[in-house]
Amino acid sequence: MGVKQIVCLGEALVDFVCERPVSSLGDADFFVPRLGGSLANIAVAAARFGGEVEMLGGAGDDEWGRWLRDGVAAEGVGVGDFVLIQGMGTSHAFVSISEDAEPSFAFYGDVERAAEQAGGRVEQALGGEPGVLVVGSDTLLGDGERAVTTQAAELARKRGWEVFCDPNLRPNRWDTREEMIEVISGLVSTASVVKLNEDEALALTGSDDVEKAGAAIGALGPSSVVITRGPGGALVLRGGTVERVAGRDADLVDATGAGDCVAGVIAAGLARSLPLTGVVDTAMEAAAGVVAVWGATEGLPDTAKARALLDAAA
Repeated sequence: MGVKQIVCLGEALVDFVCERPVSSLGDADFFVPRLGGSLANIAVAAARFGGEVEMLGGAGDDEWGRWLRDGVAAEGVGVGDFVLIQGMGTSHAFVSISEDAEPSFAFYGDVERAAEQAGGRVEQALGGEPGVLVVGSDTLLGDGERAVTTQAAELARKRGWEVFCDPNLRPNRWDTREEMIEVISGLVSTASVVKLNEDEALALTGSDDVEKAGAAIGALGPSSVVITRGPGGALVLRGGTVERVAGRDADLVDATGAGDCVAGVIAAGLARSLPLTGVVDTAMEAAAGVVAVWGATEGLPDTAKARALLDAAA
C-alpha cells in the first residue's frame, strides 16, 4: 500500500526561546529563534518519518515569514499552500522553560488571519486521493479560522480522509475555559483519531480518571484515542480496549514539541496504515530525544533513522 498524503492545517510561527531554565519570562535575558507552531512542528516530524506532507497555512509577508516558509520547506514539507500575507506581521511566541523543563508561551501576532487566508485552498488541498488531514485547536480562536478548520475537517471526512486531531489545550489563548472546551470538543467530534496528553484529556472531559476520560473522548466520535503520559508512556484506546505503551527515560531539558513529535509520528503512521500501538511506541522513543535538547524539532532523529524506526513498527 502506498503512502497517503498528509495535509497539516494550522499555524507556523517563530518561537523565541530562552535556552536556559528561568522562573518566568521576566527573568529571561536572551532568546533564540526557532521554528514553531504546533502544526508546523507536526508537519516537520511527519516528513522526517517518511510522510508526504503539505502545510496549509501561512505567515506574514516579511523576513520572518519567509524564514519560516523556507525552514519548513527545507524539511521536505510542501509549501505550495503556505501563503505569505501582505500587510500582516508574522506571529511569534516568547518561550520560557522552567527548571523541570516545562515551557510557558506568550503569543503575539495574527495566527488566525493566516489560517483564514488559507481557506480558499482547502478544496484543492483535499482534492486528491484520501489521505490524512491534521488539525488542532490553534485555528479555532477566531470565527474565520474556526469556519475554515471545521469546513476542512468535514470535507475531509466526507471524502474518506482520516482526520487526526491534536487538541493542544491552551487556556491562556481563550476568553473562557468553557468556550475552549465546547469549541474544541466540537472539533474532536469530527476526528477519526485524537492525540492529547493526560492533563488535556482530564480537562476536556472533566473526569478524574484517565481511562474514563479516554472513553468519553471516544464517545464524541473518534475511533481511536491516544493519551500521552510523559515518562509514563501512553494509552491507546479503541473499540473498547485499552493498550499501554511504555515510556522512555530521558534527560529533560525542554519539553517543547514533545507532543507535536508524537503527533507527527502518528500522522506518518496513519499515512502508511501501520498498527497504531506500534506507531505510538515509536513516537515515545522519538519524543525522548526531542525533550533532551532545546527547541521543538531540533531533537528529532534524522530522516534515515526516523524512517527506520517507523519501518520497525510495521
